[in-house]
Amino acid sequence: MNGFLIIDKKTGMSSYDVIRRLKRIHKFKKIGYIGTLDRNATGILPVALDEGVKLIPYLENVEKQYRAKFLLGVTTETQDIEGKVVTETPTGPFERRVIEDALASYLGRITQRIPAYSSKKVNRKPLYKWARSGVPVEQPTKEVEIFDITLLDYTHPYLDVTVTCSKGTYIRALASDLGEQLGCGATLHTLKRTKHGDFTENMGTDIDYFKMEQDLINYLLPLENILGSVRGMVVDAPLEKFLKHGMPVPITGNSKDWKHGENARLFDKQGMLIGIGVADLASRTIKIKRLINH
Repeated sequence: MNGFLIIDKKTGMSSYDVIRRLKRIHKFKKIGYIGTLDRNATGILPVALDEGVKLIPYLENVEKQYRAKFLLGVTTETQDIEGKVVTETPTGPFERRVIEDALASYLGRITQRIPAYSSKKVNRKPLYKWARSGVPVEQPTKEVEIFDITLLDYTHPYLDVTVTCSKGTYIRALASDLGEQLGCGATLHTLKRTKHGDFTENMGTDIDYFKMEQDLINYLLPLENILGSVRGMVVDAPLEKFLKHGMPVPITGNSKDWKHGENARLFDKQGMLIGIGVADLASRTIKIKRLINH
């Protein structure tokens, strides 16, 4: 069963809980999700099935979009509403312009401190295990990019925002940083991922819908529909055997239209995806990177 399912994850489930539920329905050779969602977060969770797992590396470094609610005046150990309250700071409403200016200051490339309660490993141990054990460990930082951040609504002490960002951005760290900047503290109240690359909110299906194999088939996105922004190339039947042995195939058409290192989706004459390759302009060929077995 090669393809993708776009799951609308509900709150209270871990990302791997989704995988467990799907495994009860069908015995997949391979299965994996892209982009971990915290247990209390909801929204788009792309799940790759069987040969679809080979496309995951091409779908990870894409922009994502979230709709989040921040609670001002409260900080927690986990930087979200599930954590133990650390501080409560009574504060009056801010002017909307103050909030908007503060949010705008995070546009572009920023450095985030990875939350203490996260799966990032330090000294071979996840940070959340260090935190639970009470052993102080320095939290590493990482650089991420915020492409857009928009205030949707502000009804004190809650503010609703949409965030479009790069892979690896911690929205709860963003909430915490905003609260610190405003001087009152803040924590993440709710979070929903509404977009992951080309996968959008309206494509998501509730995990409870899937009860039998036919349900999987009904909502399966075939591999041919994935990576639509990547250029496609049809491979003549006699050349398919070269791909299967890891050998390059000639670029069809004018090689000047290609960029060196550009990815390519490779199709057979029937329109079935047979692999992902990369353009090598020096040899005017496409070198196979991922071969799809049907």
